[in-house]
Amino acid sequence: MTAVFGVDPGVNGALAVLLSAGDVAFVRGLKPDMTETDVDGIMDAMVSVMKGYESRIGFFEKVQHMTGDGGQGSHTFGYIKGYLRAGLRARGMVLIDVYPQAWQAYLGCLSGGDKNVTKRFAAALFPSLKVTHGIADGLLVAEYGRQRLSL
Repeated sequence: MTAVFGVDPGVNGALAVLLSAGDVAFVRGLKPDMTETDVDGIMDAMVSVMKGYESRIGFFEKVQHMTGDGGQGSHTFGYIKGYLRAGLRARGMVLIDVYPQAWQAYLGCLSGGDKNVTKRFAAALFPSLKVTHGIADGLLVAEYGRQRLSL
């Protein structure tokens, strides 16, 4: 295996692919105003990259809705999370669930809920990228997978 993907699900999440040396082969953030067609395009692009490296294994952050999001926020989160899971599996990808606390502890960047912690950590790990809150966790979930699979 020469590539692994990471998924931070949610309307402000991201999908990322890292190569065995840690190079970023793909990263795309998700936005609240994206349509299903937009998300399908991102999944198709990521899967194409993965297939180019003859890889299909990735790590999917196992998160729940945030307390205080309200009914609509919880519904939207659950919808996009399910849409990503089903879409990636239907495209032949293998998903390994990982809790945020697990990947953060493994990488040494426990955030305690402060997104700035993981953003700073990802920016230091991937200095050639303009790391945003939106893509930071997707990149770090992929990095966790890369290290765990020892690509």
